[in-house]
Amino acid sequence: MKDFNYFSYPTNINERLRDLKTKNPDYWVKLGKENLNTLIKFTINHVPAYRKFLLDNGINYKDINGSKDLEKLPIMNKENYLRKYNYLDLFPNKNIISSTTISATSGSTGEPFYFPRNQQHDLQHIYTLELILKNQFEIDKKSSLVIIGFGLGIWIGGIINYKTFEFLSQKNYKITIIPVGVNKEAFIKSFLKFYKYFDQVILIGYPPFIKDIADELNEFKNHLKQVKQFRIINAAEGFPEELRVYFAKIFHLKNMFNDNVNIYGSIELHAMAHETALSNLIRHIAIEKDKVFKNVFREANRTPTLAQYHPYIVWFEEKDGLILASGYGDSIPLIRYSFPDRGEVIYFDEMIKRLKEVGVDIFKEAEKFKIKDKILKLPFVYVYERSDFAVSLVGINLYPEYIKRALLNKELQKYFTGKFSMQVVYDKNMNQKLYVHIELKKNIKPSNQIENLAKKAIINFLSTYSAEYYHLYYNATSIYKKQLEPKIFLHHYEYPQYFKPGIKQKWAIK
Repeated sequence: MKDFNYFSYPTNINERLRDLKTKNPDYWVKLGKENLNTLIKFTINHVPAYRKFLLDNGINYKDINGSKDLEKLPIMNKENYLRKYNYLDLFPNKNIISSTTISATSGSTGEPFYFPRNQQHDLQHIYTLELILKNQFEIDKKSSLVIIGFGLGIWIGGIINYKTFEFLSQKNYKITIIPVGVNKEAFIKSFLKFYKYFDQVILIGYPPFIKDIADELNEFKNHLKQVKQFRIINAAEGFPEELRVYFAKIFHLKNMFNDNVNIYGSIELHAMAHETALSNLIRHIAIEKDKVFKNVFREANRTPTLAQYHPYIVWFEEKDGLILASGYGDSIPLIRYSFPDRGEVIYFDEMIKRLKEVGVDIFKEAEKFKIKDKILKLPFVYVYERSDFAVSLVGINLYPEYIKRALLNKELQKYFTGKFSMQVVYDKNMNQKLYVHIELKKNIKPSNQIENLAKKAIINFLSTYSAEYYHLYYNATSIYKKQLEPKIFLHHYEYPQYFKPGIKQKWAIK
């Protein structure tokens, strides 16, 4: 049997964009359930590893009737499914040779795992990006210089984005691509050489990488002012709202809700969800108003990434606080896959209802910020950084977001790039201590003054956003208080042990 067509690229993208803005939100959820139903049946019938997986979990696969029995299906992850079974058995009909590209995980948490895919899977990513680019970046009306700052090679980010923009350029969009990779010097030189010829410049890369580019380009203020318009696409991790504001300031974004999009993606399922102008506005309002935050992000204790998604490409669900995803984003179909991320799924009408309950008419707000015509009636998913990215200090979970936001303090921005690595170590008396290794900007030398500023900012932020830390720190003896204070290590720019250029930043060391 040939592979089935899980996703059909629409013949008329303009018509699809119009439908996403006008059709009842339930239409897209219903379509998602239909695709999920087909995917489950296909996977059971044609993927040997999945049948074994069900049997190993005490489930007779012959008793499963598609998406109606979704709740009965076991949760899978890299260890209990992808690494457990014979590699070829993970593919429908054991067919790997129909794949056209193979990508791999970075291997930062173990051995790399390889994910082949073919054009059908690439088209899912192309479709998602084309909608973003048409709806928010007006690529059908502007000439665009696209500078790709994701790693090039076997990692998915650089290659799939190059393929996407190359495909779109063949559809008569005025797109010129510079696939630089994570070479900052080449990225900046390319920008300075070519920006003047285009209506807009689209910067693409990991948030910490684009932050480095922003810091260094800030020295070329005259050039930045001459750029007609900047747009930014980030991926691979969430980032605090302060960084969005920083990007808006440095790059003179005309509308920070519309012009900066972060993609919630993975090598397994590509662009699973993405920020929209609407989701960015909702998150911004929620951060400013505590009652809105509590009603929208009911399971959250820190600022999440809020995105919208196409349920007919990736089906999201929440189980015991974990976000599960089902889809066919590469040659290995996945059902109820855990990354693991914590969060919640909120359907479109439910989101509007939650906002109204706390006095927010989001359509009026959208009109005020000139994004009402950008609204897509798609469901939302909000997620935190992966639960395995946290470190535990005396029983308190400390997340990278806490340190990220502390270092974005205006007083500290002139010293730090924003990159750091944190770890909890034991001293000779077996007491825990939080170590924070921080990268200094170019030409900044370490000093006690900078170290003390960083320590003070981190303690203040932890005390404000972690009730457990506040309680322990301000009720501690002087000796215990010293133990709870972070130990700061300042490192020069691109110090190889913690800030080696060309790889994703490792925020938490375990």
